[in-house]
Amino acid sequence: MPLVRPPGPPPVTYHPLSLLTHLRRMAGDPTEEVARRFDRYGDLYRLRFLDREVYVTRHPEHIQQVLITAADRFGKPREGVVARQLRRLLGDGLLLSDGELWRKQRRLIQPSFRKDRIDQYARIVATLAEQFALGLADGQQVEVGHSMTDLTLQIVSKALFDHDVAGDRDRVAGATRAFRKAFGGLSALLPPTLPTPHNRAINRAVADLDALIYGLADARRRGAGLDLLSALAGAIDDEGDGTGMSRRQLRDELVTLLLAGHETTSHALSWTFHLLAQHPELEARVRHEAMSVLGKRKPEPGDVDKLYFTEQVLNEAMRLYPPAYALARVATREAEVGGYTVPIGTDVLIWIYHVHRDPRWFPEPGRFDPDRFSPARRGTIAPFAYLPFGLGTRTCIGKHFALMEAKLVLACTLRRVSLTSLGADTPARDMAVTLAPRGGLPMRVHVL
Repeated sequence: MPLVRPPGPPPVTYHPLSLLTHLRRMAGDPTEEVARRFDRYGDLYRLRFLDREVYVTRHPEHIQQVLITAADRFGKPREGVVARQLRRLLGDGLLLSDGELWRKQRRLIQPSFRKDRIDQYARIVATLAEQFALGLADGQQVEVGHSMTDLTLQIVSKALFDHDVAGDRDRVAGATRAFRKAFGGLSALLPPTLPTPHNRAINRAVADLDALIYGLADARRRGAGLDLLSALAGAIDDEGDGTGMSRRQLRDELVTLLLAGHETTSHALSWTFHLLAQHPELEARVRHEAMSVLGKRKPEPGDVDKLYFTEQVLNEAMRLYPPAYALARVATREAEVGGYTVPIGTDVLIWIYHVHRDPRWFPEPGRFDPDRFSPARRGTIAPFAYLPFGLGTRTCIGKHFALMEAKLVLACTLRRVSLTSLGADTPARDMAVTLAPRGGLPMRVHVL
């Protein structure tokens, strides 16, 4: 007989003192507060936040139950602060849709991420990564976070939409900033219809993205191309209802792919460059592999799978700094997790960040050790303890594209330059929708 509910801290109510205390503790970087709660209440605790019941977990067995064995009892949350804010931007894109709509959209999008398509994209990534590396000057100071955001935006726009984003960078960057700011403070709890500065900024961001995306989508419906946008505009669901995407659905999927396809990868690369700057001997190993595989020529698609150590480095960087640091589900049917009943409508929050840094699954969890992911040691990692791209049927559809992109950017950059950090050894973290370095990552370029 499952227990009724797990232990947890006092509820967060609408009383100003309760609400402000919670927001203060969770502002900016909530990892320490969440860690204290895990230490006090165990691997699964319950939080009552205003009108939402939330079960919070960090245990691989619970992750398996939610994402694999009982996945049919859980869906994507539609209520709650984060879900409501995200839907204002992403609508019913693949990241947030559920049920038959999600299955149809996944069927329509999946062919654009087959290996043959990713090989096509790899040629575009290689060109843009090479241009970035060749544009770095000896002694130059760069803010790596900004540089990676700009580069990955160029890549996803060209590879997936056949669009040069140069004239639209400010619009996309402004929209991304607006929504990062939308996930903290009292303003996020206010109704979206109120004309607050917060809501006006979000509405402007949505309008800017709509103008860009609808313009691209409408133009592509009138023509043909080999990019993802052309494929989606003409896709028909032969396995389902025989229809394609509506104009609104196409917009939602393109916004999701544009933002999710550049921001998460940019953060993964930024943290990786930071960690390698702290460990020059590992940076040298990445460089040696890049030179062994590529020499000085332009990368080819077949080179990507030969960058073994580079992938280990990325995996370890995403263990320490997973761009998507938490993952949410809601119980659509009564379920059981960790021996407790999960009533219908209860949110379940998986703290990927804390799973990845748990010494039970990763000895010396704070140490940057890419060889954890070597063929000899990877099998020792506990099942379901590593999930930077999620797990199960809803594993990130762009996982292989993102890994290909990140490997080529690292290889092309580090075979030509070395980077030294000009900031703190342990930068502050900004944990909004994704895990970003707060204040940026300033570095010095040394051309080799």
